[in-house]
Amino acid sequence: MPAATAPIAPSPVLRTLQLAVHGLFALLLAVGTVRGAQESSHPIPLVLGCLALGAWYAIGLVAEKRRPSSGVVWFAALFVGWIALVAVSVELSWVAFALFFIALHLLRVPVALAVIGLATLVVVTAQLARGDGPVVPRILGPCIGALVAIGIASIYRQLRTESEQRRQLNAELLAAQGDLIATHDALAGAQREAGVLQERARLAREVHDTRAQSFSSIVLLSRAGLTGTADESQLRDVLTRIEQAAADGLTDARSVVHALTPTELERAPLSAALQRLIDRQSGPTRLELVVDDQVGSLPTTVEVALLRIAQGALANVRQHADACRAVVTLGGDAHVVRLDVRDDGRGFDPSAPIVPSQSGGYGLNAMRARTEETGGRFAVESAPGEGTTVQVEIPLNGARS
Repeated sequence: MPAATAPIAPSPVLRTLQLAVHGLFALLLAVGTVRGAQESSHPIPLVLGCLALGAWYAIGLVAEKRRPSSGVVWFAALFVGWIALVAVSVELSWVAFALFFIALHLLRVPVALAVIGLATLVVVTAQLARGDGPVVPRILGPCIGALVAIGIASIYRQLRTESEQRRQLNAELLAAQGDLIATHDALAGAQREAGVLQERARLAREVHDTRAQSFSSIVLLSRAGLTGTADESQLRDVLTRIEQAAADGLTDARSVVHALTPTELERAPLSAALQRLIDRQSGPTRLELVVDDQVGSLPTTVEVALLRIAQGALANVRQHADACRAVVTLGGDAHVVRLDVRDDGRGFDPSAPIVPSQSGGYGLNAMRARTEETGGRFAVESAPGEGTTVQVEIPLNGARS
């Protein structure tokens, strides 16, 4: 039935009632058409009129989804057509029972009650004009039918109102849940930012209390040596003290770096850390590690960079590649170390700009930044449908331990 207001998703009960009204209309129209055609001296015009009325009803069902505001006009034409058919055959008068429900669903209550009263009057008049049988049942029957329709329609309206209230309550609950999630994310972001600031402050203190103090000592000793006498023993003493200050500063610097070293690298070399990283991965992608025997001991900064780059590349494989197989290759020689992460996934266009968002877009930029920080070279080879290869090459002659 067309509706005058914006449609809402009906509950199963409401949907069942709507289908029942459609079925009732079709059944009463079909029975009235057959019986009217049997009694009429001109059945063909009557049948055509009934078919036209049924087609108009079907048109209203389609228009309900496209233009709900056209429902009143549709019902007016349907009602007038029904009165015309009742004038031809009284057998179609009982279609009014379905029209009662449609009017109560579609129109405002005062207007719907007026329409029901008019339809009841049409049915009673048609039944009395027939002239056969008792008079009282022909009057009470349509009136009782109208009262039953009004009662059922009232229940339908109440169910529809409760359904709309539940829908609004669910929408409010979802909105409140979204606000809670946003608040939680904001708190988590604030905590992360506070952690970052705290870590920066700690590192600043470490640098100030260790390397900065050592450098200050070296500067003061150098100035003392430059402004002092040229006595060889005094210069030797100054140089010895400078060497000791530099050694202490180097030890302190290594302690700071060690504190920032990933726990994976504290327990084993890079190859073993990569193997544990692969073993911890879960998902449909089969992961393999290939290590060149020529790869020896690497500087800590290089190991940290390669481990983090491998983590980022495997995260991209897991989240975006939809790959069946991925291979991590670690190789190189005494002068350079190479890391390749190759998968057979969906691939992408590396020349297309990557815009970071909440769903990703930071991984490749982070890997490139880590590589460049160590003086290395970062490259990505990929094409749609041809997989992706991440290539990292870091020279060892300039890498710091």
